[in-house]
Amino acid sequence: MSPGVRTEKLLWQSIRSVALAHKLVPDVPGIYAYSELAEFHGLAVAHQWIYIGQALSLPTRLARHQVRTESNRQLRDWLHRPGERQLWYAEVDPADLDRVERDLIARLQPRFNRTRYLQHAQSA
Repeated sequence: MSPGVRTEKLLWQSIRSVALAHKLVPDVPGIYAYSELAEFHGLAVAHQWIYIGQALSLPTRLARHQVRTESNRQLRDWLHRPGERQLWYAEVDPADLDRVERDLIARLQPRFNRTRYLQHAQSA
């Protein structure tokens, strides 16, 4: 991390049912991250970060990530494929949403945020 970058430890929670996540998360502002899991004997041994986003209302935003309503074709196809998936989310103050999302995208380089990652890297 570069000098002067504020970091804080967020309280992350996860849900394995990506399809039902919009019904299970609290109605709060926050950051969310989809990951694909590699497991060994049922234990997650690696995460591949797929997509990171932000929302003023997590359930409302996650409802738009359903297979029938997702506008990002790559993410829609990924949501439709079988496999072990997880949704991670953390409550974030609305004033910090853009910064935290940008920091996570730049650091984790999720597969379907590539265009936004390049934009963030150039503007940072």
